[in-house]
Amino acid sequence: MVPGEVSPLAMDSDNGVPMGIVMRVTALCALALLTGCASVNDGEGGQPRGPLEFDDVQVKVKDLGPGYVRQGTAITPQAISQVVPGSSRSDVRGLLGSPANETSQRWWLYNINLPLDARGDYLVCQFGVAFDPAGQVSSTKWRRPQCSARYEELVRPEVPDVQEITLFSDVLFGYDSATLSPEGLRELDLAAHVVANKMMQLERVVVVGHSDRIGSDSYNDALSKRRAEAVRHHLISKGIDSHLISAEGRGAREPLIECQGSRITASLKQCLQPNRRVQIMIYGQR
Repeated sequence: MVPGEVSPLAMDSDNGVPMGIVMRVTALCALALLTGCASVNDGEGGQPRGPLEFDDVQVKVKDLGPGYVRQGTAITPQAISQVVPGSSRSDVRGLLGSPANETSQRWWLYNINLPLDARGDYLVCQFGVAFDPAGQVSSTKWRRPQCSARYEELVRPEVPDVQEITLFSDVLFGYDSATLSPEGLRELDLAAHVVANKMMQLERVVVVGHSDRIGSDSYNDALSKRRAEAVRHHLISKGIDSHLISAEGRGAREPLIECQGSRITASLKQCLQPNRRVQIMIYGQR
């Protein structure tokens, strides 16, 4: 935005004030920060008086003009997050650029545009950096709580969405086998379509094999791993990036149900059927 220029918004018909100014001051609690607010308080002898403090200037809405609209700079939240206590002035300048108040060596103020959405809307926020006598960062502070809250949202790691597909091994494989059956291949073809299309951005796929408790732990671990690998290879054959897919076997350690009896019978095998399964965990952004 050119200095002194207001976003292409409507005029306030009652006051003749550009609506862009009114909206920023009203909706953002004066986040279109006033020109007179650029100073911060120093104590005697130039020593900081407590934490970063900002002086406010009160102006009636009808008296607002383009000169009161603070122009910000686009600085990535990742760069801001690297300004921490102990950072030097040169570190700060390298990350954030030159401050708005070049005259002060104890307090640097930045006018930063924090994005609101993908359309290009943003908050104009004032960010203060305080230095100790050695020239290292002692503290930082956002002027407005709305800016602090939005910044925290921007730097918070995105938690990927998870879609889980569970396929029962009795459908995918023959009993005690890791070879995919014709019916299992058809089921996996459908699963591959889901994996490829469920997420806008696919981050990773984890295939986990499970067995029942019949047999030794080592045997069941190996069988469940072979089954998971068989599923992984089939998904890769259907176009899923091999670097995104991992496979593991967990044997009988995570049963869905518990069945009575230790003697191997048809009824016990039937009871334990839900435990013989393969999970496909799809991680990404929808």
